[in-house]
Amino acid sequence: MKIETFLKGDTMKINFNTAQLSRGQRESLLAVLDVLQSENQNDIEITPIEFPLKFRVKLDDDIEMVVGWDPESDSYSGITAKTEPDPTEPVPEPEPEPEPEPKPEPDLSPVVVRVHALARAFVNLIKPLNTNQRLELWVEFCKILFKELLENEVS
Repeated sequence: MKIETFLKGDTMKINFNTAQLSRGQRESLLAVLDVLQSENQNDIEITPIEFPLKFRVKLDDDIEMVVGWDPESDSYSGITAKTEPDPTEPVPEPEPEPEPEPKPEPDLSPVVVRVHALARAFVNLIKPLNTNQRLELWVEFCKILFKELLENEVS
């Protein structure tokens, strides 16, 4: 999950949910990231390596730094800085985005009942007329129907 956190006007790309950290971990991590962001011109990107113990922080010029949890001091600190990723280190895969659930089909039965009633009412109105008049009224009805449908499609 990609979350953008705004600290002092700067943007950080945090690729995990910070709510999963304890309050102390979150405050310590954000303090370290705030210092790192202030020393970099571009946005830094934070990705978990061993959540919540280690995070990879991508700095300017593709420099990466590992920030780890120190249980003795109960805080995060920088562990290493490297310019190229370690091929032996596993690269975390991004979480697949869940597919949205399809919306259930609306129940058309009440609409169908009304359409049938409208059709019967229209037929009853034009029954006393001759065939040419019926055809003329049917064409007029279709013009209005299509015009209304097209107007609703645009808006």
